[in-house]
Amino acid sequence: MTMSHTKLLWIMIGSLALLARCATTSAVAQGSTVVFVVRHAEKLDPADGNSPISPAGEERAQELANTLGKSHVQRIYATSKLRTQQTVAPLAKKLGIEPVILEPGATGELVGRIKADAEAKVVLVCGHSNTVPDIVKTLSGIAVDGIPEERFDRLFKVTIPADGKATVEEMRYGVPTP
Repeated sequence: MTMSHTKLLWIMIGSLALLARCATTSAVAQGSTVVFVVRHAEKLDPADGNSPISPAGEERAQELANTLGKSHVQRIYATSKLRTQQTVAPLAKKLGIEPVILEPGATGELVGRIKADAEAKVVLVCGHSNTVPDIVKTLSGIAVDGIPEERFDRLFKVTIPADGKATVEEMRYGVPTP
């Protein structure tokens, strides 16, 4: 082989290695569990305890699917409330994943299931304004601010290394809310 062929071969091997690394959970250390935690999208009737999402909520749900579509989500959890299931539906459909449905206040059961069934995986959890902060804290040990009733654009990324301390990153997606 000539020098240029050898260089080309190493470039190809490096490119294949990079592609293989990208095919796994990007920016996640091997053995880490990554949990995206989001509040449901905007609901149609704020007074209805099981209201479906509004047209703005439908747009936000689609934006969530676009935002997390390439994050290698392998498991999705939602609550028994229609609005959480509708929020995760576009991503679940895109990825061919059947969401696991739990009761809204079942944080202990949720975290237990993530630790038992989703270790070293990428997970999406859709909760409520009053449950998201507790879910994040229970998973990571890190407290986050409460979520006001009018806020829907927050997305928390909890990274739990197999042998280290969890981190929390607060992100935004979709149309900004206060």
